[in-house]
Amino acid sequence: MSYQTFTASTVEDAKRAMRQALGDDAVILATRRHSDGTVELRGIQKGKPLFKGEGGSGGGLFGQTRERTAPEAPSLGGGHDVRNEHPNFGDERDMAGRAESSAGRNAMTNLRGDFSRKLDRNAEFSDPLHQRLHSVLSPQGLTPPLIAALAEEAHHAGTSDETQMLAFGLERTLKFAPTQPSPDQPIMLVGQTGAGKTSSAAKLAARAAGMGGRAIFMSADVGRAGAIEQMTTYAEALDTRFWPIEDPEHVAEILRNERPREQIIFDTPGVSPYASADVAAVRAFREVLGAEPILVIPASGDVNEHMDWVRAFADIGVRRVIVTKFDTSRRVGAALSGAYHAGVALAHLSEAPFIADGLIDAEPEYLAYRLLLDQPGRIAARR
Repeated sequence: MSYQTFTASTVEDAKRAMRQALGDDAVILATRRHSDGTVELRGIQKGKPLFKGEGGSGGGLFGQTRERTAPEAPSLGGGHDVRNEHPNFGDERDMAGRAESSAGRNAMTNLRGDFSRKLDRNAEFSDPLHQRLHSVLSPQGLTPPLIAALAEEAHHAGTSDETQMLAFGLERTLKFAPTQPSPDQPIMLVGQTGAGKTSSAAKLAARAAGMGGRAIFMSADVGRAGAIEQMTTYAEALDTRFWPIEDPEHVAEILRNERPREQIIFDTPGVSPYASADVAAVRAFREVLGAEPILVIPASGDVNEHMDWVRAFADIGVRRVIVTKFDTSRRVGAALSGAYHAGVALAHLSEAPFIADGLIDAEPEYLAYRLLLDQPGRIAARR
């Protein structure tokens, strides 16, 4: 890799050291503050590829936004046309319907004097393994059904090692499907604003370069302040191409004229699966690209909100998720529970801000180790 790392007591001192070593036009890839108060900065010479020996004819040439009158097309992240009805999301996932049905069942149970269901639920905690997993995983935000499923599978691990038992349960309970760099499979990253889609796009491209492949960027997130500059910086560091995208017709034009042979990573602005205009735009871009939509979602948050969010995106074609902010979140169960209840697979976990090595493949052994830790932090490198 061609980047250099600089450590100092302040950000300004680290920048000063970087400029002395790499020149005044050096590009900052990432910064982070350590527990001892020092600042670590990674930088690279402008125009220099991140991976030595990689790169092709891209040469840091970027498509420019065209001055033309675009035909009317669905818009992403407009924040309008939000309606009460949720098209294509399925009536069975209606929250009010589930609450009403649950209340009805509880009322009938009480009228019959039949409390066996509640007794059976409490009996689960007579199992020492289930007790242990519940005490550790419930504070992480994992839902009771997911914890129960993990405990059931962990019994068959054939070992008494706690981490290995949990890893076995995770492997049998959750789905794991990391992406593989392929020019035949474009990727479109979707999710809410601030989830980490743009940095995940750069990390996927860096991962592809590290595996001997190449990726190019397209981004429809042209309205957010600094978005084009951020993606341009990533493209320069990775010595690849980048096009700001106006509409699906623009994508089709680039595909006709450029005929890219690299994997396409398409970045979108923040979208809502509850806004019909956003859903229509996602589908239009997905169709013209032939792309797989992958949801980017932060590790922590309200578990019910995460579950609803992942389910809604699953209804518009999402089958895999990238979970971000793994190193800064104490409780990571919300995203895991959302994936479990929606039936989607875990692709990657982001546990560092650095684009060169911040994205790791989701795997049960890593998750087991992480879930049993008391403190968050970057752990892949020290396992």
